[in-house]
Amino acid sequence: MVAGDRAALVDALRDAAGDDLRLAATYDEDGYEVFYSRPDAAERAEKYADRVHDELILQGLGRGHLEDLFAAGRLECSIHRFEELTAFHFATGEFTGLFVSVDSDADLPLATFAETCTEFL
Repeated sequence: MVAGDRAALVDALRDAAGDDLRLAATYDEDGYEVFYSRPDAAERAEKYADRVHDELILQGLGRGHLEDLFAAGRLECSIHRFEELTAFHFATGEFTGLFVSVDSDADLPLATFAETCTEFL
């Protein structure tokens, strides 16, 4: 999961995304732990935490299949863009990873943002 200081990761994410940063959380097979939530995103995070956790676990389990299918190296990040938010999933194992979301209209340099996240894994 997050190998470095979570506060430092939040600072780095806020430097990259500014006020567009919505949420940052880690997860393992037992649950989902939000360590940063913008006030207007907190209720959604709590409401959907169990369902999101289940989906992240399923995606982590499927990581090996995607790596084999694309034959392009290790899967570093999955991104889902919705009307209201963009979600970044960094699976670090079958049952562990980092989840970060930003507003959907955030204009982020993708490679730089992903590297910022992976530096802390």
